[in-house]
Amino acid sequence: MKQYKFTLPVKVKGSSVQLGYSGRNFYFGYQGKVIVFVLNKRLMIIVSVLLGVIVLQSFFYPQPTSNTTHITENSYVNEMEDPYKDDVVGFALDHMDELDNFLKTVNTANTRERFTVQKQLLVSKYLIKNKASRLDQLDDQTLLELNKKISSLFVETVFQTIKVEKHVFKYFTDTVDLKKFETALMEQIKYNVPASIKLAQSALETAYGRKVVNNNYFGIKDKTRKTQKKITTEYYTWNEYQRNKSKVVAKKKIYKDGKLLYKCLIKDHFASYGTPWESFRAHSVFLNTNNRYSPLFVNGRNYKAWADKIGSTKYGGVGYATSPIYGQLLKKIIQRYHLDLLDY
Repeated sequence: MKQYKFTLPVKVKGSSVQLGYSGRNFYFGYQGKVIVFVLNKRLMIIVSVLLGVIVLQSFFYPQPTSNTTHITENSYVNEMEDPYKDDVVGFALDHMDELDNFLKTVNTANTRERFTVQKQLLVSKYLIKNKASRLDQLDDQTLLELNKKISSLFVETVFQTIKVEKHVFKYFTDTVDLKKFETALMEQIKYNVPASIKLAQSALETAYGRKVVNNNYFGIKDKTRKTQKKITTEYYTWNEYQRNKSKVVAKKKIYKDGKLLYKCLIKDHFASYGTPWESFRAHSVFLNTNNRYSPLFVNGRNYKAWADKIGSTKYGGVGYATSPIYGQLLKKIIQRYHLDLLDY
């Protein structure tokens, strides 16, 4: 007597479903249990309906992923070596409590006032000397000279009088590859991007310089898709995850404000620049020439308004980043290091 059996190409709750037929007996196997039926027309109808329900359930209601992140063997992520290697937002998030505690316990009003007064005197001096009413009327050489003095004043008056971590101090003040304060000030005048936002984004996107690949300081993607792929972190809804599934190498569920999101490690193409300065300029051009970011400029140089609007579209932002706390982190960085004092 011939026997026929096969396994359905779907799984229910992680278990395979097997069907078999032998003589007048029909059996159904699931999770190690076998149910035997005597074959007849009515039973065939019931079995067919049951199979249809199983297939439809698996197709339309995929099982949610577990809370444990699964990283494939070839994802080349070594979390033991560097837990923040591909998650700069996670790095910043783990330091948010430190930022909050610092802001609550330190009174820097005098420091801020002293810098603001001296900065305004410098700006007024240069405007009067050059018979200009606005900074954008000054030539580049004069602006470079002014920005250099403002940067030095900021470091001496603010950075050296507040408690700044060594790696943060080095990131912002190291001028070997790029004079970040001076560059951000120049881009602010040329492209109306607040210096505080540019500096905070560069710090957040690179974890204060710990993760700079191909001089890309702002996580800008390569639309030409010619660069080598690298891993980064994105936060997706289920539908977004489905659309980007081919890029994902690892994922886990998180909840933010009652919303289910998937924190995913993805492989994608990111822009490559010859120098750090090119990256800072490309960031300015990117924001100015992309229509989706035009609402940012309505806010002038109000860093809080920029930070609130620049984040995830899932939370009313323009979508520069998918992280649900991107704007919060920018504000924390700016407030912690008084970067808003450079906005003028």
